[in-house]
Amino acid sequence: MPDNTWFTPYKFPLSKCLSLGPSQGIVYELNKRAVVKLPFQFPVGNGSTIDAKKDHLYLSLRSFALLKRERQFYDLLADNPHPNIAQRFPSECVDCIFLEHLNPIEEVWTSSTKDTRMMWTQQLLSALAWIEKLGCTHGDISIRNIGVDHNYQLKLFDFGSITHRNDEDFDEQVLDDHFNLASCIHFLASGINPLAQAETLVDGAARDLQQVIQAGWTRIHRSSFSFSHLQETIADIIGASVVNGLSLPFSDPSDFESTCPDLLLTQAERDLMWMGEEDYRTA
Repeated sequence: MPDNTWFTPYKFPLSKCLSLGPSQGIVYELNKRAVVKLPFQFPVGNGSTIDAKKDHLYLSLRSFALLKRERQFYDLLADNPHPNIAQRFPSECVDCIFLEHLNPIEEVWTSSTKDTRMMWTQQLLSALAWIEKLGCTHGDISIRNIGVDHNYQLKLFDFGSITHRNDEDFDEQVLDDHFNLASCIHFLASGINPLAQAETLVDGAARDLQQVIQAGWTRIHRSSFSFSHLQETIADIIGASVVNGLSLPFSDPSDFESTCPDLLLTQAERDLMWMGEEDYRTA
């Protein structure tokens, strides 16, 4: 039986893995303040069939590419930060990304109030409008890519699929992002993930935002209907007092300055099987 097990540049206990499986990358918890996101690869040439081997090669090389894209986006954010985008810790490591530790939105939703949920909706839109201002769209908006920090502030993360306005598929990706955003807004308002339950009806708890949600689901958004416009529309619906009264600025910079992710990484064992991208391509 072939060995189909993926691995990462560093070895961490399985109990520290926060990812469900290999997708864009693998995330491990370093401590309660920081996580590390790593590329993954399958052993070269392994797979039960030729198609499986090709799939493994594709997924491994894609993981390299997506990590590189995410690092480039965070380089852009270094000069253009936003309080509702997961913050990156400075690091000299080139084959991983260190990020602030967040709680999954699905785990904290039940303990939130209606005002907090409306604030989260506006914070999500604020982050997307900022990304739009930078000439990009997220590319993979979903509930699983939304978290909450220790101040109960929403943070958007996972930027491996970030798409620039000069990319060929940008307009189509914007429509996809509006569609997926509608489902995220529905969840934030109601606690119900319509995609998971194969539902297309707006739950009563999200009825105030029904027009916005259904517009996203039916993909009627046009290039003139931006995330910033959507942010203003929802602010008009829920009231500016909710947004302005609960939103907080950036996380305390000392939280990041006092954390040294490179030092934490030295405590992990380097996997000797790991290959750099060029070596993997030629192997």
